[in-house]
Amino acid sequence: MKKFAPILAAITVFTSVLSAPLGNVSAEESYNMNIKVDVGGNTKSISPYIYGVNQYTTQDTLKNVTTHSIRQGGNRMTAYNWETNASNAGSDWQHSSDTNLSSSEDPADCVQGLSQTAAKNNIDYKLTTLQLAGYVSADKNGPVSEAEAAPSNRWNKVVLTKGSAFADTPDLTDGVVYMDEYVNYIINKLGDSKSSTGIQGYSLDNEPALWHHTHSRMHPNPVTIEELGNKSIEMAKAIKKLDPNAEVFGPALYGYTAYDHLADDDNSNEWETIKAQNGYHWYLDCYLDQMKQASDEYGTRLLDVLDIHYYSESVKSGKPEDILQSVRTLYEEGFKEDSWIGQWCQENIPILPTVQKSIDKYYPGTKLAISEYNFEGDNLCGAIAQAEALGCFADANVYYATIWGGNPYQLSAINLYTNYDGKGGSFGNNLVPTTTDDVSLASSYAAINDNDKSEVTVMLTNKDQTKSENAVISLDNSDKTYEAAAVYAIYGDSAEIKLLDVVENVNNNKVEVTLPALATAMIVVSDDASDFKGLKPYDPDSVEKKVVTINNPSANANGFVEIPIEDPEHLKEIILTANVTSSAGSGWANAGCAVSINAKDKDGNDFWTSKSYTIGLGSGKTASIQFDGTLTNKAGDDVEAVIADGKVELQQWWDASEKKENGEDDVISVEYTQVQVVYEYKKDIDSVRGDVNADGTFSIADIIMLQKWLVGSGNITDMKAGDLYEDGKINIFDLSMMKQELIEK
Repeated sequence: MKKFAPILAAITVFTSVLSAPLGNVSAEESYNMNIKVDVGGNTKSISPYIYGVNQYTTQDTLKNVTTHSIRQGGNRMTAYNWETNASNAGSDWQHSSDTNLSSSEDPADCVQGLSQTAAKNNIDYKLTTLQLAGYVSADKNGPVSEAEAAPSNRWNKVVLTKGSAFADTPDLTDGVVYMDEYVNYIINKLGDSKSSTGIQGYSLDNEPALWHHTHSRMHPNPVTIEELGNKSIEMAKAIKKLDPNAEVFGPALYGYTAYDHLADDDNSNEWETIKAQNGYHWYLDCYLDQMKQASDEYGTRLLDVLDIHYYSESVKSGKPEDILQSVRTLYEEGFKEDSWIGQWCQENIPILPTVQKSIDKYYPGTKLAISEYNFEGDNLCGAIAQAEALGCFADANVYYATIWGGNPYQLSAINLYTNYDGKGGSFGNNLVPTTTDDVSLASSYAAINDNDKSEVTVMLTNKDQTKSENAVISLDNSDKTYEAAAVYAIYGDSAEIKLLDVVENVNNNKVEVTLPALATAMIVVSDDASDFKGLKPYDPDSVEKKVVTINNPSANANGFVEIPIEDPEHLKEIILTANVTSSAGSGWANAGCAVSINAKDKDGNDFWTSKSYTIGLGSGKTASIQFDGTLTNKAGDDVEAVIADGKVELQQWWDASEKKENGEDDVISVEYTQVQVVYEYKKDIDSVRGDVNADGTFSIADIIMLQKWLVGSGNITDMKAGDLYEDGKINIFDLSMMKQELIEK
């Protein structure tokens, strides 16, 4: 080796020169963005429960997302009979009383299922709904006509407090359902709120301001402020008596107009009278004040969490720009969205700070929940809006948030915060002050874990639809010297989180990152470059996709759209484009659909399953259904399986609309204009000996990469190529052999 020593030394010097940091080259058609992260600034503790989902959405939701909270709610729960598990759909579906929630005869089966689901998916916080509207389904016999409206034998009366001893088994013959007996039954069956299987939170029903629309068969008149206040107080007292540590959520208002005046539109002067007498700004003030006064009198806090729902009005246009900017209504002073809220309700914008002012004035210490929300967008726009929403929730001190629905892009955005690397990597638990030059182009939030500044996680979006973003992230006010960063992102042609880049040239605590157009990223910055040792950025050339496009598919003899599946083992995604229409001219409508599948597991067993999706009103609406080699069997388990008969069917299972909620006939039709079936094949790319940077050739650049990796300041793209000794490991001997072979070459 002596004769090679001078040449090796020269290569080593040459390597050190080439290892010097190079300036970031701007991408074509790009723009620049500065992000300031005050690592040492005042922190805000982030509740883990903002990363939540609703249970009654799609069966694939929990399979595809890492979450810390789950809510059992929605319109179905308002008329849920815990004694028999019957429930009523209200105007969502023919006012049908049926087995939709459960066909079991075991009392409280739904909440037991919630507990089991949470245990299976390692979810900490469980929120269920109690019934306050007055009646619940008495049977499972289908649609309830107007002539059968409550009171009738189609309904059981709801009594909030029994006033006598609780029965171990509920009486199914008395025509009454007791709600405190329900809570007691849950505690006896599952344990109290402190137990791992028990229920941590109870919601005081669901969207009461819409009872007279959604559930007109049993609550035909608008709920009054007095009625909701009295029922909320009585139920909360019963909960606290039985389980003092359980948290009470209320009033689960459906949206902005309910925040303002509950359900009092033009039918009475109740709200205006109460508002004038008490100087309230909007109805939220009144509800908080009612609960605070009752709590003071009772001697126990009766409302732990103020619960609201939020569905953006501006996203109903379907325009990408409206989806991308929609979250700003919640947090940005002076922002004016393109909707009736932007036009008429600016006095309460931004919404979340206005809600917090009401809490601080009328019931300080009350937490805030958004137990239903959705910013739409089954595409990259949806991922950006979802990621910004979660950052906004953290910044606004939201305690609990559960998305309603959740398409693959939205769920991936949640995973960016809770499991960005597929190994449990997550956003920090303490938010630090962060700003961007222009929030209309890029939003950003950053966090550390506790007071440990050695790792900083930075969520960053690029809202521009055509240009790349060259971002410089300045990590200020920190006693750490940051060395490297890993960039996990949702971008390109799928909802998958991919490792976009590993940044090795971090200088002066500034991280330079380039994001493609319409990208959402979690940037993990560390003071120890070895944290990212061995990470390999996603290589688009390693995957080949085949897309089969079917235009204007027609329905089969059963009235369903049949889609051929050529290669089930490599099926990755089905992308649907459809026109959704309302026969009654509704302003909004949703069609709940499913890909229905005959499947076969790895043992050859046949079973039927489905993957659900929802498409909203309008033309050119899209939905994306993901496949990962597993399907859900009858037992609810995800098993290795493929499509068995070479086809799937697109079926419409339910629908809802503005007109249906008002009791009008409305046919919601889905016409598919295009279906794209995507197959994915991984390429078997042969490694070039010594080509550790995987650029196709063996050169001095590979020696640079390996040398930096060995000293812990870089990463290897192709580990196999660097193992020249073929002993299953890479060390200094491989580096020496690489240098020798390059000299000989």
